[in-house]
Amino acid sequence: QAYRVKDEANEIRDEVHQARVRELDARRALETTLVETIALIKSQVTESSLFVQEIRTSLVSLENEVRDLTDEMTEFKDEMADLKEEMADLKKTQTEGKSGELIPAVRVEQKSTSRADCSADKAVDGNVHTQSHTAIGRNLWFRYHFASAERVGTVKIVNGKIDAVYYARLNGVRVVVMVNNVHRVPCQPNSVAVREGTGIQAQTYIVNCGGVRGVGVELNLDTTTALGAYLELREIEVYAA
Repeated sequence: QAYRVKDEANEIRDEVHQARVRELDARRALETTLVETIALIKSQVTESSLFVQEIRTSLVSLENEVRDLTDEMTEFKDEMADLKEEMADLKKTQTEGKSGELIPAVRVEQKSTSRADCSADKAVDGNVHTQSHTAIGRNLWFRYHFASAERVGTVKIVNGKIDAVYYARLNGVRVVVMVNNVHRVPCQPNSVAVREGTGIQAQTYIVNCGGVRGVGVELNLDTTTALGAYLELREIEVYAA
């Protein structure tokens, strides 16, 4: 009986031992699984961090590319603006008279005319033996109109009177560029100072308009005398700046 009890006790002890061994193995297996799971999670977290970092790097690169593209667009716009300005200048150059070239008059007019053979167009007919001639009056004017806006360099005026008796009639005439129908810019000198001397050459005057852009040229003459004055021109020529 005692042996049987002892054997049973040994069996129970073996079973307990085996149960402990199995429990230990299970714990070890669980720990191993936990360690592997933690390692996997850490690896995934690391991969996610790297992915996030790559995304951030990509975003920074994209921002730089967008910034560069914006700069290029700005430069392109500036270049287009410069090109547009150059094209406008070229077009203006093509339509304007070349420097020193005669700007033809498409129309001339004067405030009044003394007689039929002294009309305004006589001052632009290329003949110094004819002349324009206003009636006597105050605030006299003569206008020389261009086909389009031009930059005015100089104005050549041949006095209507070339003899010593009457050449002073041109004294004080003012030459201005007609910027538009209202605005006027004076040329230099501000008024013609008639000099002594007779003949075409002596009574030819050059006025500098400094490249002012306008649609024509106007001559003005006023007088303080009670009777008034005459505005007389043998020839007027306008040259581009």
